[in-house]
Amino acid sequence: MQQLTNIQELEMAIDKNGEMVVSKNSKNNVIIMSMEEYKQRIMKEDIIKKLKKSEEEIESGKGIEADVAFNELRKKYGY
Repeated sequence: MQQLTNIQELEMAIDKNGEMVVSKNSKNNVIIMSMEEYKQRIMKEDIIKKLKKSEEEIESGKGIEADVAFNELRKKYGY
């Protein structure tokens, strides 16, 4: 990510990087990033969210043993 201060810099960044996404961060700053950076950020946030949910399930006793989980996956997908 780079810091842009005017419209001409924004136009040059779009020319260089292609599609861009405009958003705001938690500090209420405007963020402009390439579509690729945006996709990576969304994927990372999704993985973190799923990991947190998994940890909560394990802590609350909802988890299952790995060998049981892998056996269920093998039966379902034929591995």
